[in-house]
Amino acid sequence: MKNIYITLSLFILTALSVNAQNKSITDTIHQIKEVEITARGIKPVKMLDLNVPITYLPITVSTVSSNTLELRGITNLQDAMKFLPGAQMNTSYGAFQTLTVRGFSSAPIMVDGVRDERTTINSFPFSDLSDIESIELLKGPASVLYGHSVVGGMINIVRKTPTAKPVVNTRISYGSWENKQALMDFGGKLAGPVNYRANIFYADQDGWHDNGNKRFSGYFALGTQIDKTSSLNLRGGFKRDFYGTEIGLPPNMKSEVYNADGSVYLAKEQQQPGLNRKARYNSESDFFKNDGWNISLRYDKEFNKNMKLRNYFSFNYDDINYFGTETLSYLESSDPIYKHYYMSGSKKQYICLDSVYLSSPLRFSHIANMLRDQLELSGIFTTGNIKHNYLGGYAFSQMFRTSFNGYNNAPKNDPLNSEYDVYGPGLYSHVAVNDPHSMGYMETKFSKAIVTRDYTHGIYFQDLIEVSEKLKVMLAGRYDFYKYMRAYKLNEKGKPDALPTYNGKREFDTDDRDYYSVTNTSAFTYRAGLVYMPVEELSVYGSMASFFFPDRTFFSETTVYLDADGNRFEPTPGKQIYEPLKGFQAEIGTRYTYKNLLQATASVFFIRRNNEKKSLISGYTDPQDGKEKTVSAMIGRTDSKGFDLEVTFTPLAGIEFMAGYSYTDATITYSDAVIQRLKDNGMLDPNTNLYDGMRLAMVPKNTLFFAGSYRATKGIFKNAGVHFTTSYTDNVYKSLSKDMFYPAYWITDLGLSYSFGSGITLTGNVNNLFNEKYVNQSLGRQLVPSMPRNYLVSVSYKL
Repeated sequence: MKNIYITLSLFILTALSVNAQNKSITDTIHQIKEVEITARGIKPVKMLDLNVPITYLPITVSTVSSNTLELRGITNLQDAMKFLPGAQMNTSYGAFQTLTVRGFSSAPIMVDGVRDERTTINSFPFSDLSDIESIELLKGPASVLYGHSVVGGMINIVRKTPTAKPVVNTRISYGSWENKQALMDFGGKLAGPVNYRANIFYADQDGWHDNGNKRFSGYFALGTQIDKTSSLNLRGGFKRDFYGTEIGLPPNMKSEVYNADGSVYLAKEQQQPGLNRKARYNSESDFFKNDGWNISLRYDKEFNKNMKLRNYFSFNYDDINYFGTETLSYLESSDPIYKHYYMSGSKKQYICLDSVYLSSPLRFSHIANMLRDQLELSGIFTTGNIKHNYLGGYAFSQMFRTSFNGYNNAPKNDPLNSEYDVYGPGLYSHVAVNDPHSMGYMETKFSKAIVTRDYTHGIYFQDLIEVSEKLKVMLAGRYDFYKYMRAYKLNEKGKPDALPTYNGKREFDTDDRDYYSVTNTSAFTYRAGLVYMPVEELSVYGSMASFFFPDRTFFSETTVYLDADGNRFEPTPGKQIYEPLKGFQAEIGTRYTYKNLLQATASVFFIRRNNEKKSLISGYTDPQDGKEKTVSAMIGRTDSKGFDLEVTFTPLAGIEFMAGYSYTDATITYSDAVIQRLKDNGMLDPNTNLYDGMRLAMVPKNTLFFAGSYRATKGIFKNAGVHFTTSYTDNVYKSLSKDMFYPAYWITDLGLSYSFGSGITLTGNVNNLFNEKYVNQSLGRQLVPSMPRNYLVSVSYKL
C-alpha cells in the first residue's frame, strides 16, 4: 500500500509540471466538463442501441453520472442506487447483492450492454465503480431487448471510453476506520489511430465492523477507426476483491421472552439491551474472496448512412470463494436451568441469552464462465413519408457454472472429526454476547460439485416509426430459446446426486457423470408503444410490454407437483416441469425538457407476473406410495403498481438540484379456495398464512432522494463548492410471513470541495451526517447494523 501512495505522489508531481506548461489547454477542458454536468439529462442512453433521442421512446430510463458519484466519494453500487428511484440493491453476507426494480428481484445487471448471466440465478458481489462513465436504469420489462428474466427492469454500467484527448485523473482518499483508496486513470492516443483508456483502483479499509475489506481492480480499453466506415473497440478488466463476511448481531427472538417470574423481558423481535452495534461475532476463519476478469470486442461497420452492422463478443470469468460462520444460536433446554424462557406451544423452553454458539457455518464456491455474442443490423428506411429506425439481431449466450459446497459439519460430540466438510475447535464454540472473542479456528473442504449449463438463443427486431414530428410508434418482438442443464451422478442407492470432489478441493472428474437433467423453455415477447410530442419540449408516452422468466426446476421423485389450480400432475423426468413465469407491464409516462434548465420524467405502471412457484410443505405422506415428500406448486401471481418521478434543475451556472420519488405497491396473490383445499388435503400447514394481497418482502413502498451541488464561480469563495444528498427508504418486511421488518430511515450526506487551480481539488464528505441507526440487511434474524457517521477526504488531480 505504501508503494502505491509513493507512486501516486510522484505521478501527481509530474502531472503538475506538465499542467503548468499547458494551462490554456487545461482551462478549456474544465469548461467542457462544466457543459457535461449541466447537460447530464440529455445524454444518449447507450443500452437502447437506437440512434434516436430518448424523447422518441416509450420507455422510462434513469441515469446517474460518474461526476455525481465521484463528487460524493461513492465507489459501491449499492450506494449509487439512491439516485435511481424505483430500484434497490439488497446486500447479504457482507457483499452478495441482488437488484430489485419495481418490486421484482433478480433483475439482470449489464456491463457495457452485456448481461451478467449470474444475476438472474443468485446474488453476487459486484466490482467497484472506479471505471464507469454512468449507470443507466431501464424500468419495466425488457425481455424484448435483452431476453429472459427482465421483469421489473435492469441496469447497465457504462465503462469509460477510449479517447483521443489526453486524460489524467488521479485521486487518493482517506476516511473513517482506516479507509484508504487510490485511483489512477489515463487516456489519450496510444499509437497512430489507436486511442486508449486505463484505470487502476485500490481500496483497503479496516471497516467499522473490523471486516477488513480490500478491493483491487483494473480496466483497459482500446479503440480505433479502421477506416472511414468501420471501427474496433477492445475492452478488458479484472478484480481481486476480499470481503469480510457479515453475520450480524445475536438473533432477535420470534416470540416474547420472559423472566423466571413470568414478567416480559423482551417483546417479540426486540433486540437484547446493551448490545454493542460495532461488535463482530464472526469466526477468525471466515473469508470471502471474489476474483474475476473479462474481455470484450466490438466491431462496427457502416455500409451507408442508412445501414450499420455491429458484432459484440464478450467473455467473463468469475470465482467466488466463501466461508462464513453464518448462524448464531442460543443454548436452550426444556429444564429450568436458564433464567429466561419463551413459550413453545403450551410448554416453556428455557434459553440462555448470555452467549451464542456457532451452529451452522457454511462453505461454498461458485466458478462461472460466461460467453456472449450479439450480431445486430440497424439503420433507417422509409415507407412514403414515414421514417423507420430499425434494429434487428441475434444474441447467443452460455454460462458454464460449477458450485462447490461443503455443507456437512462435524457432529457436536466430535467437532474435530476431519472426515466432515467443516471441523475444528471453533465449530460450535461459544461466544459471549456482550464481549465476543473468537474461540478457535475452523478447517474446511468441499465434498460436492454442482455443474450447470445455461444456453440462450434470441432473435429480435424493433422498429421506431416516426409517423410525424409529433407522433412516434414503437413495435418490437423477440423469440428466445433457453436451455438449462444440470449434471448428476448416481449414488450408491441409484439416486441422482451432485458430483463428488477430489480430496476436498475444487476439483472433480469431468467425465464422472451419469447424465444431465435438462429443461427447455421458449417464449415470444413484445413491446408496443406510442409517443406523442405536442411541442418539442414535451413528450407523452404509453406502452405495453411482456416478459418471461424460465423455470429451472428439475424432476425429483421425492416431490409432489401441483398446477396453478392446486391439482396434482406427473411431470416427465428430464423435461420441463413448470411453464415459465410470464406477464406484462402497462405504462404511461411523460418527459419535459426546458433548455438546459429543467428535465423532468414521470411514469405510472402496472406489472403482473403469473405462475409463481412455491414450496408448500415437507414431510407430506404421499397416499400413492406412502413415502414422505415435499409439495411444490405454481399457485400464485405477483402484481406491482406505482409511479416514479424525477427532476433535474440547473437554474444558474454551478448550481444543480436533483430529486426523485418512487411509489411501489408490490403484492402476491393466492386463491383462498385453492389454499383452503390444500390445507384440507394436508399439503399445506394449517398455520401457514397465505392470502390475497400479501406485500412482497424487501420492497419499500416509498423511496425518495434530494441532491444538490453548488460551486462558486466568482467572489471570495470562487472555486469552493458544497453538495448534499438526502434519501428516504420506507420500512420493509424481511419475508412474506411479516414476522420481521426493517424500519424506515432517512440518511443525509454533506460534502465540501475546493479547487486550487492547476487541476487539484480537495473534497471532504461526511456520510450519515445525523448518525442515523438503521438496518438494511440481516442474516436470518441476525440484524446487521449499518455504518454510523463517517467521513472521507480526497485529493484529486485532473488534466
